[in-house]
Amino acid sequence: MQKLKSFIKPTIFLLITFILYLAILVIFHYTGLLKLQSVAKVNFIVVSLVTFVVGIGKGKKTSKKGYLEGLKLGLIVVGILFLLNTIFYRSFSLYLLLYYLVILASSTIGSMIGINLKR
Repeated sequence: MQKLKSFIKPTIFLLITFILYLAILVIFHYTGLLKLQSVAKVNFIVVSLVTFVVGIGKGKKTSKKGYLEGLKLGLIVVGILFLLNTIFYRSFSLYLLLYYLVILASSTIGSMIGINLKR
């Protein structure tokens, strides 16, 4: 139960950040500041950076095997995003697979860097 609680806080932080970020992107899109094609590219970059930063935070709190903690965190986030994608869009593409792999890689690398920053 304690291990599950250690993943809830970073996951909730990541999802709240993601929701706020999407709200800002929607506002920019509707005001005409960003076009739809650039929203997708910016979304890809920002979500990767946010999972990287959350991975660093998770790695700093881990005593050993930071890559496993980052992988677990990434799998939780990818699972939630996959579930939401399946519910709302019901489509899967190569772009989504790449998107999920980048999220996994960024959280894993961030966690590995975070465990080394702690020392």
